[in-house]
Amino acid sequence: MKRKTKQLLLGIIIILVSIVVIYFNVKVREANFKTLWPAIILIVGMILYILYFTLKRKKNRLILLFLATFLAISTVPLFVLLLTSFDNIKYLWPGFGFALGMSILSIYFYGKKKKYVLTISVLIISLSLLVWILFALKSEYGLIIGVSLLIIGAAFLTRGLIKEPEEIAVQISETVGESSRENPPEADQ
Repeated sequence: MKRKTKQLLLGIIIILVSIVVIYFNVKVREANFKTLWPAIILIVGMILYILYFTLKRKKNRLILLFLATFLAISTVPLFVLLLTSFDNIKYLWPGFGFALGMSILSIYFYGKKKKYVLTISVLIISLSLLVWILFALKSEYGLIIGVSLLIIGAAFLTRGLIKEPEEIAVQISETVGESSRENPPEADQ
């Protein structure tokens, strides 16, 4: 068996095991369409991934990758809605925009790497995350998100203020060089 096929098979097995573990840990014991329909969408996405990576024909393959990525990522908010309450759609709907952006980004990585495709995907992902943060700030988790963003911002700020060892070495050498030019060593007379 080829290495790529082994990895693909291992990925599918891990995803299926994770679905079973999540399903039984949430205490959803009734197996009916009402509780399983996001898993069906995820399985369709996985089948489309398998088709994308196994087809030899390059033409029109990217649409399979786009659909597979969109379906697979869209199941995350669907599972959350199923396991909590559909009232949470007001907080989770940007997840579908995120799935769209990630789908376009997958086309960029596996396609011809055109800059406009990358730009569009980054814009959609950024907008969906920004909208999600704005909606989440109004939820009961708003304080946690605000404090988390404050910590992340402080981490980036301090990282920008802390100088790298190479920068310090350059500054020291420049300082030593300037001081030696200003105060040349006295010649013995």
